[in-house]
Amino acid sequence: MEAQQQETCTVCATQLQGPYCHQCGQKHTGKTAGMRLLMQEFVATFFSLEKSGLATLWALVVRPNEVISNYIAGNRGYWQSPSKLVFYALLVFGLHSWWSDSEVLNMSFDIEGVNPSWFFLALVLPFLALSAWLLYNPRKVNFAHHLISVSYFWSLWFMVLTLLGDLYDAFIERELWMIDFGLFMLLVSWYQAQVFAHRRSWYTQLALVLAQILLFFALLALLVAIIYFAGGRVRQLGD
Repeated sequence: MEAQQQETCTVCATQLQGPYCHQCGQKHTGKTAGMRLLMQEFVATFFSLEKSGLATLWALVVRPNEVISNYIAGNRGYWQSPSKLVFYALLVFGLHSWWSDSEVLNMSFDIEGVNPSWFFLALVLPFLALSAWLLYNPRKVNFAHHLISVSYFWSLWFMVLTLLGDLYDAFIERELWMIDFGLFMLLVSWYQAQVFAHRRSWYTQLALVLAQILLFFALLALLVAIIYFAGGRVRQLGD
């Protein structure tokens, strides 16, 4: 009876031709579940995630176009997804808040009832993607592709600069509070240019980097103006 159960997949009932079902991908190990197997899989999963995550971060530094184009083309599993890297970045910020303070890239956000990391994620990430989309031929490359790319670079440099900043603060107190965020904007915009303008000259890429940063702050200023005037209009209607 056990031999017959092993001949077909328990999920889709496809005839097995090896340890993996070629229809749904389920793996058949033949091992009965127990505490030892559970601990082995837990340890293997932990180190697999760590290795894959670090490999993805390094690949984003040395060959960013390969990682981004691979994900956009629909290839999954080899590199970590952008959503996982964003999750790792939020974990790093959680450790930073516990170890040091609640500042985001050495900047203080005093917004009542709003977690600074979520504010930074909800505002900076989509506005960077929007500024890149408007700058790099929006008719040819859709917004989702820029959001994927920015999510990768947002996570990479958010983690790197947060960890380096905490390491630096452990020995020397910094006074230039904008330097972390400035480096973050330059690095994310530069790597965005490496993906979407990699065939252009370096000075053209540099011009695009500066243009994206200016466009980013222009969009933020527009949002602030809309909120300000909308708030004033609401107060007038309330009067």
